[in-house]
Amino acid sequence: MPRTLLLALILVSANMTGCIFDNSNENQFEWPDRSGSLCEILHSVNELVCTEYLSGFETPILSQQHPVEDEIWIVDLNGMIVAWNGEIKRNVANLTEIVSRCHNEQGLLGMVFTDDFETSNEILLSYVETGTCEGENQSGLILATASVVDGKISADSIQILRNIDEPYRNHNGGHLLAVGNNQYLWGVGDGGNHNDPHDNGQDTATPLGALHLFEYQNGTMQPVVERVDGGDQYVFHHGLRNPWRFDLDAQGRLWLTDVGQNCWEEINLISMDESANFGWSTREGQHEFEAGTCDLESSEPAEGFIDPVHEYSHQAGNCSITGGFWMDWGPSILHDGYLFGDFCSGSIWSLKQTDEGWESEYIGSTGIMIVGFGQGLNGELLMFSWRGSIYKLDDV
Repeated sequence: MPRTLLLALILVSANMTGCIFDNSNENQFEWPDRSGSLCEILHSVNELVCTEYLSGFETPILSQQHPVEDEIWIVDLNGMIVAWNGEIKRNVANLTEIVSRCHNEQGLLGMVFTDDFETSNEILLSYVETGTCEGENQSGLILATASVVDGKISADSIQILRNIDEPYRNHNGGHLLAVGNNQYLWGVGDGGNHNDPHDNGQDTATPLGALHLFEYQNGTMQPVVERVDGGDQYVFHHGLRNPWRFDLDAQGRLWLTDVGQNCWEEINLISMDESANFGWSTREGQHEFEAGTCDLESSEPAEGFIDPVHEYSHQAGNCSITGGFWMDWGPSILHDGYLFGDFCSGSIWSLKQTDEGWESEYIGSTGIMIVGFGQGLNGELLMFSWRGSIYKLDDV
């Protein structure tokens, strides 16, 4: 598809999407085909170059450095995991038979090596289980463990740790992050549809619309924080719509991007020693949430809510935030900032602290539909494209 036609499509449809891969109303959004565009840094004041790193995937979404071997594992939404050692790609797992792809937001959503991998040979997986594509959603969001045998994931070893009922097919979240001491964060979306119809974001009794904190060791999963409100024991943060990516920086602060609906994409920042309510669906970004309008001025959050440190609107073809890393590696222009991009516009920014607070620096437009960022085999900054290629971003 020519890039001008793709941008026209995005501009028309951006206000209708509001979440990564959101086609919950099939009549409102026509997905572009997977042929084509190459990554090219446009309209940038910074000297960066984008080149292809690997190709041949369907929808690559993340990479993980192997704790022992000199290779990275690359996760594809379709259920495949591939290892890359700089010369050879090899299949690590084919989970397509257990992973649902009824919806563009379903699939294999997360993977992380356990902290004790060198002795346990275990990984954690997050995926939407397979099920019928007819009628109401009957596929849950799964957290599971699996063993690595002879460099590959043994499908027979997969053990389900938690199965979360999802009322709809979109807004699954699914990202996993190791935070140390055998503890992990797991992102869970609000359950889907529009406007959070069941108010899951503000209900701590449900696991939906939340960031979970748990400990995994010796085959068992345990909560870390005891809730005094009677809520779900694993819910650490709530008030989230679709937490697609999150990261810890060198100071131990949590950077959390939450995908907006009609108007605002947001970046949250909080220490790991406190829980938070990020506002959805009472608030969207730094605004009161009112379905169908983007005209509301920003306002101070009511007591109990924490607003994001940064938001951006759905203007200029933007539609869905893709986080993101705190950068103390990669291209020098990105150092000491939080990197994020937008799925529809392909734009990338760096959020940096100034005397005035946190301010975003526009890095440029890549021309690709960004579903994630990652780190390459030798520390390269990677960008994962919805069209199946992986690109690296370097200093000139």
